[in-house]
Amino acid sequence: MAGIVTRMPWPRSARHATKQAIILATLLWIAAAVSFAGSGDRSIAGPLKGPDFIQFYTLGHLAASRQVDAMYDMKALHDAQVALVPQSGPEIYPTVYPPQAALLFMPFSGWPYRTALLFWTVMSIALYSLIVRSVWRRVADQLSDRRLVIAAAAAFPPFWTLIVYGQITIVILIAFWLGWLALERGRPYLAGAAFGLLALKPQFGIPLAAVVLACGEWRMLVGAVASVAAQVAVIWLALGSSIFAAFVSSLRTTLTHAELLESKPFMSHSLRAVTRLLPNGTGLPLWLALSAIVLWYTVRVWKSAAPMGVRLGVVMLASLLVNPHVIVYDVTLLALPLLWFGAYMLEAERRSEAPAFGVLVYWLFAALFVPTAAIIGVQLSVPLMMALLVFISRRTATSVPVG
Repeated sequence: MAGIVTRMPWPRSARHATKQAIILATLLWIAAAVSFAGSGDRSIAGPLKGPDFIQFYTLGHLAASRQVDAMYDMKALHDAQVALVPQSGPEIYPTVYPPQAALLFMPFSGWPYRTALLFWTVMSIALYSLIVRSVWRRVADQLSDRRLVIAAAAAFPPFWTLIVYGQITIVILIAFWLGWLALERGRPYLAGAAFGLLALKPQFGIPLAAVVLACGEWRMLVGAVASVAAQVAVIWLALGSSIFAAFVSSLRTTLTHAELLESKPFMSHSLRAVTRLLPNGTGLPLWLALSAIVLWYTVRVWKSAAPMGVRLGVVMLASLLVNPHVIVYDVTLLALPLLWFGAYMLEAERRSEAPAFGVLVYWLFAALFVPTAAIIGVQLSVPLMMALLVFISRRTATSVPVG
């Protein structure tokens, strides 16, 4: 797959890619403005403004009023949602998020829905900009084209979707970013504490667990356990112990009906989204086998002497591939690995292969924008992400192993 992609002629140059990114960003953010336009809670186009944000807003209100039982009762949750935002009646959300989500949005409970959504949107954009700028500044010697970086970050389709839907993947991005900063400073305990924030969406921690076990990163494990324990303590103090039993009870329903909770195929971007097309007797074992291959590559890169950004970038890429439930907004995580990988490929000893990397990233952007699964049943972003994993892993293979 990587060989086919890298022989394609686009983009013709960095300048060409920048122009296309600016055009795409302009179109996307005009569409975003339309999705938020209108005086009510629904946009002038019809859908609810920030459709996913409503569930977090409702959880925050329930937490503030200590209505713990309603958080993991779908009917009670929906009733509370409609009471807060009457126009949201048609939207029904399963109770799948851990108590951290309710606690995170408690401060928003004092605002009307649109005010809370506006604040969350502005905060998400600001945090994304801060994180991307922070990472880019570390690799600016290699990625010196500021205009291209800004245009590509603004045009990244997953981030646009994150904003339009009002989702919370920005918290997962913060966890990986803080972990990277700590690892760069040789602070594995603090890195583990940052990675503990992944408890909000624990499936993103699968590759980190593989790295810890295979590479003996026990200090990182201690930090993560301490972080999760601190979160549990805060939840206990704020919401009481019954919240944990309610959440565990809801997990049984979630796992039993996991297939019914999946989004539309063109919005899903993981290996499981592809293997799910096969009969379960074939699809499930194939997903497990492919996930094992991804984790093998991840551990291999982690043990190499590649820069920390590249090593963690592969972990982040793997967290999308092996994750059983990845929606397009979750792929916002790739914004950081693409910067680290790009800088790595522009180092002198790999510069000759940088054009091939650029073409691969170009087509990944395209696949994240075009809903190919609606046409052919498979979202092409998934094989492209696999190709990217193999491509980067092979370029680190000659690095001297760490330790």
